[in-house]
Amino acid sequence: MVPQVRPVSIRRPRRGLRPSRRGALVLAALVAGATVTGCGIGRPEREGGLELTSGSEIDDAIGSLWEDGGERALADVVDVEFDQLMVFPEATPAGCVNEAAGTKLLTGKYYQSSTQLFLLRAGGAGVLAAMVSSDVFAHEVQNATFGPEVRIVAPGGKQLITLEG
Repeated sequence: MVPQVRPVSIRRPRRGLRPSRRGALVLAALVAGATVTGCGIGRPEREGGLELTSGSEIDDAIGSLWEDGGERALADVVDVEFDQLMVFPEATPAGCVNEAAGTKLLTGKYYQSSTQLFLLRAGGAGVLAAMVSSDVFAHEVQNATFGPEVRIVAPGGKQLITLEG
C-alpha cells in the first residue's frame, strides 16, 4: 500500500494561521500595557501614599557639602514636614522598614538597594522615603534615628559626612 500525499499550496496560506491586523493591534496594545505597568507608570500609589523616591534633592545638597564642607539642616533640603529621620542601610529587614513607615513600603525580604534609606516620619508615620547615596556617609549614621533638627555636617575635601541632631 502506497501512502497518499495530498498536495499543499503555498500560495494561499491557511486562514487560521494568517495574522489579522486587528489581532496584531490587540497584541501590540497588550504588550505596551504590560510594559508601561511593569515600569511603574500608571501604577496606583501604595496604600498610604508612601513610595520610595530617588532622594535627588538630598543628594544634591550632600554633593556640594561633601566637596566644600559646611552644614545644612535637612528640613531646609526637603519639602515635607517631619519630626523624625530614620536611616536604614542595605539589607535591613523589610519588616523593620515597613513597621517604621506605618505602611507596606518594601515587598521583598530586605531593603536591597546599595543606597541608604532616609525615612522621614511625622506623627509616627512615614512621609518621605528617600534613597540617598551611602558612599559619602560615616558608618555611624546607619540604623540611627534623629529628630527634626538633624543637620548634614561635612568637613569638606570629600571626607565622610555625618548627621547630627
